[in-house]
Amino acid sequence: MKATITNPKENGKNYGDSKETMDRYTVVAYHKGEFYNVVTCRTYMGRSSSASVVYASIWVHRPHRSGKEIHCAGHGSAGGYGYHKGSAAIGSAISDAGIELYGSPYSQDKQDYRKRAHIGGVGDTAIESALLAIGRALGFNRVHLVRG
Repeated sequence: MKATITNPKENGKNYGDSKETMDRYTVVAYHKGEFYNVVTCRTYMGRSSSASVVYASIWVHRPHRSGKEIHCAGHGSAGGYGYHKGSAAIGSAISDAGIELYGSPYSQDKQDYRKRAHIGGVGDTAIESALLAIGRALGFNRVHLVRG
């Protein structure tokens, strides 16, 4: 998968004060002897036992020490039943931040980078591929995903 930051926006929301954090993803990049936290993504859900909507926020940052400084952030949500809501909410947050994904969320072989990728409802592997692609779009070759 490949990511392009086309129209960076600052729309991130921290839902931590009103919702329970479900998952945390951090993309760490290594560049010229230093580590950088370049992508932070979280999913949240309401505290009620009947809550079904998943909320997501993403923050993307490339510090000036590693090239041109870039900041963008977005948020999204997904409700209903019968699909992977975490990937749908994160896909919405990625779009809201002004980031476009290309290729396939399913495979690393024979990617068509002219075709838009949609990770909504696809699952955990697509989330991981998308977040690593965003790290590479920031200009880092050595990116690693930490979950938890």
